Amino acid sequence: PLPPEWGQLASLRDLDLYDNQLTGPLPPEWGQLASLQHLLLYNNQLTGPLPPEWGQFASLQRLLLHDNQLTGPLPSEWGQLASLYMLTLNDNQLTGPLPSEWGQLASLWELTLNGNQLTGSLPPEWGQLAANVQLLDLRDNQLTGCFPGTFPIRNNTDLPHCPD
Repeated sequence: PLPPEWGQLASLRDLDLYDNQLTGPLPPEWGQLASLQHLLLYNNQLTGPLPPEWGQFASLQRLLLHDNQLTGPLPSEWGQLASLYMLTLNDNQLTGPLPSEWGQLASLWELTLNGNQLTGSLPPEWGQLAANVQLLDLRDNQLTGCFPGTFPIRNNTDLPHCPD
């Protein structure tokens, strides 16, 4: 498991623990890592919810959590991650709607959410992401509605483009 005590490592900038056999939940205490810029935990066996406390990461730029067994909703608090440019949550067991607050992720250029069980429609606030997003992958979920025409066609989604 991931040690909650690591949340006290105030100067930690990069933590790469991908391709291991780590198990257990993501520690909410890690949200206190104000200097953390890159957190790579993909391809493990991590379980449980995405901690809302991780929305406090002041400097986080890359958060890669794909290919785990994470469950539950996408935390609206993560819409506060102002420096985040890459977020990969694909191939987990995440459920629920897409948070409208994530439309505030002005630095985001890659977001992969494919291969989960997300539901609902694309929030109108996500139209603000179109200026910077280079890759948005929403395939293989249970989303409904249409995809804003402001996004480049190169994004991967099962949704049709909305009429102008």
